[in-house]
Amino acid sequence: MEWNVFTKEGRKSLSFDVRRLIVVGFSGYDVEKTLDHIRELEAEGIRCPKELPVVYECSPALLTQAEEIAVVAGASSGEVEYLLMEHAAKTYIGLGSDHTDRALEAVSIHKSKQSCAKPMARDLWDYSEIAEHFASIRLLSSQTVNGETVDYQAGVTGDLLSLETILAKVRSEIQDLEDCVIYTGTVPLKQGFKFGERFSCALIDDRIGRRIDLGYDIRVIEEH
Repeated sequence: MEWNVFTKEGRKSLSFDVRRLIVVGFSGYDVEKTLDHIRELEAEGIRCPKELPVVYECSPALLTQAEEIAVVAGASSGEVEYLLMEHAAKTYIGLGSDHTDRALEAVSIHKSKQSCAKPMARDLWDYSEIAEHFASIRLLSSQTVNGETVDYQAGVTGDLLSLETILAKVRSEIQDLEDCVIYTGTVPLKQGFKFGERFSCALIDDRIGRRIDLGYDIRVIEEH
């Protein structure tokens, strides 16, 4: 895969073969907010784990930078997440959507993570340049539902466990993270699950004055 890395010196290209895709779940820093998300899931009949956070490994073939994904039936939705990538002794931050089949999630969270494409933006940031103020970076998402755009999520990276804590948790299960993509968890929903025809999200650094945007259409394949 190929990305654009934006640094204080400008833009450069980065490419490598992704070896693993890791999706971290239930990683909220605020236990009550995490429990709110768990209650949202349980209200949909989804059985949640008791030990948090949770590391799910999925196929890297799910990663996509396409402008459209296809899903079966209509009960699927995205989640805004910042991404962690380690390559050549550097840590990069990106933006992705943990698009998930909510109906299958009620059967198995891990299977639901594996069932949908995982969109990610083409732009990355060098973590070393933003580490000191990383907790203040904003995460936003919206959906287009029946032609109307509605706000879906809003939070900051500080709403999640620290980057170091997430990395330590993942390394406790998967030691070699070189050339892996890690989805780090999401922020709470504003008004519960919505299932739209387009998902959009952004990672915004107000301190430096830059942002990463991601948007994709959702094509529903009807079951027969």
